[in-house]
Amino acid sequence: MNLMDKTKNQHYIPQVEQRLNAIDKIASPKKQKIFKYVCENHEKYIIKLKDKKGVAISSTLSMNDLFSFDVLDNNTRHNFEKLFNKYESEIKNHTEELLRKINSHPTQDITKEVVNIFAAKFINFIRNPFSIKKILNTFPNLIGLEPTSPIHHKNYLKVINGNKPQKKYICEILNISHLEYDSWLSIIFMLLSSFEENKPNLVESMIKSIFEKKGIYVSVFLYTYGNKTCLLSDRGYSIPISDEMQTTFDFNLFSHGFIRYIFGDVDKILHQQGLQLYSELYKSFPKHIHLHHEIDDLEALERYNRNVIHQCHQYVFSSTTDCYGVKVKID
Repeated sequence: MNLMDKTKNQHYIPQVEQRLNAIDKIASPKKQKIFKYVCENHEKYIIKLKDKKGVAISSTLSMNDLFSFDVLDNNTRHNFEKLFNKYESEIKNHTEELLRKINSHPTQDITKEVVNIFAAKFINFIRNPFSIKKILNTFPNLIGLEPTSPIHHKNYLKVINGNKPQKKYICEILNISHLEYDSWLSIIFMLLSSFEENKPNLVESMIKSIFEKKGIYVSVFLYTYGNKTCLLSDRGYSIPISDEMQTTFDFNLFSHGFIRYIFGDVDKILHQQGLQLYSELYKSFPKHIHLHHEIDDLEALERYNRNVIHQCHQYVFSSTTDCYGVKVKID
């Protein structure tokens, strides 16, 4: 795949997802803004509004050449914009279709939307610069792994050895080494590149396995609100529950809703409940993804917004200045 692209201002939280949280959703994309808050106290959930007029989405949650691995003399560059676009281009449609089905036909199959939304959100986690060390620890086996195809290997060598004039600056502001930066870019390349035509890439295969494997329990909760709003983290996700038997992710879905994915180990869960004898019986049944829709659960929203502030790197975002369950300072 040709990864040459002219984009210099590169978003790590896609603009399309920010626009689902825009102050004025009917404004033209170039004019859309979002409220930006700096976290003043992670423990006490205190945030401060940066600009009463909001900030432009086009230049928010982005860094120049963050994903560029070979910057050329003519100001074009090789980066991952084309790989990201595959998921960015569909996230709005999947979100709107999920909401449509839930609100008008709650019995319809929502598997496609749920899986694709998770894929897009998980890729945001992989590409987030504030999660680099976590990504390196999550995918250590991909560090140093090289594709065998000559075409893909050529791109891989550019990822590792290409001209990166931005490297020193980015490593300084992110407090990472040059090796960590190169390794992170190589992991993104290995996870998102399609090495065989019409075959899923590594991250798609991994996500498919999670949702289809009989030994993994999957539960999805959608929380929506009529008037209250959900914060968006500069990390793109938060983890509400820390449990060795299950992994839980919360993601902002749009300004008035968030989605929670819970993945559990069937054997461990049944063993804890003293039901280990039923493990094989459970796995013999067809696997279905069930989505639980909760409306105006304010207790859940307060926990969600507080978790977002507690776990963000530095900033959170919203479509309003009324952030439920947290303290907002406005000068």
